[in-house]
Amino acid sequence: MHAVSSAIDMEAGSCGNPAVEAVKTKAYQELQDMAQRLNMPLTSHPFTEILSSLARLLDQAEYLLNKGIIDPQAAVRSAPHDPPPPITGRTLRMGIYPVAANPFHWAHLLIGLSALVRFRLDKIIYVISGSDPRKPALAPAEIRHLMGEEVIKIFEPFFEYSAIALENDCDGEINLFKILSLNLNRALDLFYIVGADHYHRVNPRTGEADTLQKLENKIAADNHFFNPALHSISAIFIGRGTRDYTVETDIPVAFIPGMPFAASSTMIREAFQGNRPVQTLALIPCTAFNYADAFGLYGSEFKLNLQNHTASQRSKRLRLGAAHCAAEVFMAAQILNNARATRVVA
Repeated sequence: MHAVSSAIDMEAGSCGNPAVEAVKTKAYQELQDMAQRLNMPLTSHPFTEILSSLARLLDQAEYLLNKGIIDPQAAVRSAPHDPPPPITGRTLRMGIYPVAANPFHWAHLLIGLSALVRFRLDKIIYVISGSDPRKPALAPAEIRHLMGEEVIKIFEPFFEYSAIALENDCDGEINLFKILSLNLNRALDLFYIVGADHYHRVNPRTGEADTLQKLENKIAADNHFFNPALHSISAIFIGRGTRDYTVETDIPVAFIPGMPFAASSTMIREAFQGNRPVQTLALIPCTAFNYADAFGLYGSEFKLNLQNHTASQRSKRLRLGAAHCAAEVFMAAQILNNARATRVVA
């Protein structure tokens, strides 16, 4: 598996790109709207960590895009209703990231960006899970998919939403092969992104097959979906703590670190219910907050009018000039990153 060299950090940002600038503008607006909603400054935790990580990762994505190393406009079929995209002359590198999105938070999004730049992926496909009777705290699948699709749009074209799991309760590994079955004649390197707590053959909590065993079993099965001449499957595990073991496997494996701030959907649900400080809600994009509040998810105590709020925010963005504000804040975040790098070198 390929890692992005440190040269990206030095050269990134040498020239702009409209797609990246659009993402920066939308992402900053999400943070600004949430900061205003919570009456928190953007210079407070966790906004500073989120902004700094966004600036660094988007600069790296911009470098890869401008150099032609990645092509986020490349398309695959990620759900049965998708039309067949044109076949390209290159092998596409796609991240498959299954999430419950209950709700989406910034760590989900930043980890996707981190995987994209570290492994030179053309795109990250988020597979939002369907219904799961084992998880009583799970919001209805239709609402999570609606909410998640809107959040993912913030990062177009680097991220893509898949509806393939909307009407099933299959695990992420099975849905990966469902996506593969829709792209039988396309050269694909797929990278399955999952938490390091799944770095096992057998899950120690359930006693059932875990990610590596599931992937190996599906590859070995005579299902005509996996063609070694066209396809490869790797696993990217999101680091959580330390590991004192290694799993022998034929699956190429890599690890990426988590984010520099604690974030989980459980924390956010507890904040909605008043069991954590309200500032914890800064961990979610404002779009996710609006949907959670409008549908009364997670025992939300907030009573906001989604339609009126969206209209007022759109008007406010036009008056303030969101793009100019975003450029200033991301420039400040980049200066902060450069200052930290200088301290490390010194």
